[in-house]
This record gives sequence, C-alpha cells and structure tokens, in this order.
Amino acid sequence: MRRTLLIWLTLAGAALVAFMFALATGSSRLPLQDVLQALLSPGGSVAGEIVTQLRLPRALAAFAVGGLLALAGALMQVLLRNPLADPYVLGLSGGAAVGALGTMLAGLGAFAAELGAIGGAMAAIVLVFALARRDFARQQTLGVMEASPRPGEPS
Repeated sequence: MRRTLLIWLTLAGAALVAFMFALATGSSRLPLQDVLQALLSPGGSVAGEIVTQLRLPRALAAFAVGGLLALAGALMQVLLRNPLADPYVLGLSGGAAVGALGTMLAGLGAFAAELGAIGGAMAAIVLVFALARRDFARQQTLGVMEASPRPGEPS
C-alpha cells in the first residue's frame, strides 16, 4: 500500500513538473515565477496573456490527448487479450489511411477525408474481427489428419 502511494505521488510530481515545463517554455521563455503569477492572478500582463491564452490550453489538450491515447491502447490490449495489440498490428492505421486517401482521390474536402479515415478504420477492424472468428487452425488440423500416411490412425 505504501509503495503504491509512493509510485502515484512520484508520477503526479513528474506530471506537474512536465506541465509547468510546458507552460514555461516556448518562443518566449518565461521564468517560473512569472508562470505561477500568471496562473494565480492572470491580470493584463503579457506573461499572463501568453500563459492563459496560448500555453495553458495547449498543455491541457496535450495531457488529455496523451491520457486518452494511453487509455485506448490499454483497452485495445485488454479487449483483444493480446499485450502486443496496437493499431499498426491490427491494420487500423492502414485502413484509416486507405479511407482518407480514397476520399482525397475522389476530390472531396478535408472533412470528408476525416470521415473516410474513420470509415476505413472501421472497415479494417470489422475485417480483422470477421477473420478472427473463423477457426482456421481447426480446419488446417483436420486437413492434416485426413492426409495422414498411416492408414490405421483415426481421423
């Protein structure tokens, strides 16, 4: 229990350091004191505008996207019961690329390319699940047993 709490506190501290680093760095570096001042009282200062209007939304979005991608990967591995499952192995990325490229070649807009990518990924995963439902291993084993050179063995 104590070790788990220590791990969680360490990870939370590392996330806080990374978050503050994201707020402090950019095209114009801000001292940590200015970042903290901008977070606590975002007045009309230039540092306050930079932090609250530009860097804070980007840092929050980056943390949210990273967490959701980690969650999606973990769910994919749990649902498929395969620790090596990822979008590249399953063909999701390739299906999304084919769908997006198809809509681009058709001359449709950028929004249609996103819909095409979603459709291509869905088609790829449906194909993977349909092929996984078939029992290829059983059919192959039966074929080998029927072609056995020993006539006395049952098939």
